[in-house]
Amino acid sequence: MILNSKYNFLKPYKVNKLKRYGRKFDGGYLVCEDAIKNINNCITLGVGDDISFEIDLEKNKKLSKVYLFDYTVNHFLFIRIILKYLRRFITLRSSLQPLLFSIKNYIQFINFLNKENVFFHKKKVVNKIRSKLDINLEKIFSEINNKNNLLKIDIEGGEYLIIKDILKNSKKLSIIVIEFHWIKKNKKKFENSVKKLQTKFDIVHIHVNNYKPIDVKDDFFDVVELTLVNKINNKFKSKFRYNFPIKNLDFDCFPNHKTIKFSFAKK
Repeated sequence: MILNSKYNFLKPYKVNKLKRYGRKFDGGYLVCEDAIKNINNCITLGVGDDISFEIDLEKNKKLSKVYLFDYTVNHFLFIRIILKYLRRFITLRSSLQPLLFSIKNYIQFINFLNKENVFFHKKKVVNKIRSKLDINLEKIFSEINNKNNLLKIDIEGGEYLIIKDILKNSKKLSIIVIEFHWIKKNKKKFENSVKKLQTKFDIVHIHVNNYKPIDVKDDFFDVVELTLVNKINNKFKSKFRYNFPIKNLDFDCFPNHKTIKFSFAKK
């Protein structure tokens, strides 16, 4: 699939040493090794049931601190997932592997949250605070003094509301990993959000979530993951990369679904 040239604003710079952190399906992301080598902290907005990215990053980069924010996560989330796969295994609708994986995933989550440098906050990240459950980026960054931070965002549509706050704190951010949702019904909002981010950051990678197939009428995708590097620190950009996914680095979010291959127009 060759994208319409109107989407060329999304072309990533072809940087050296892209590396995957996290598992080889949904939850893993590519980052630029040259930009990440001096990262102090990882700030994750939206955790869900997967922290493989944070575990991998903390292990390999010896981060000072990891901050996790998600108001939907608790022990019952993981127990429900384990019970779901247990029922499927008992009724012969699934193999033992998904059940064992869900148990292992829960144990990893508990062990990671027990580390001294990991801080989990049961908070909803918003642009305007309206309840005790809410927190915004201004509050988060008021307690983080380091400049070299990685910000990872997967908040199911809430990303559009915090772009302004991200830019206000751009000097504290070296890398952003962000997942944009529901693009088909928010095309203008998506384009405006990305272009605003590009005033301070450069795109170095793009990946499409293959949770559902592309319709023949579609000219773009519904969920896109972007990795961006602060322009101040980005000395690594040269040419653009046109063809995706990248072999041996990009993997399907859903392995049983069709791979989405695409290229940017070269005009």
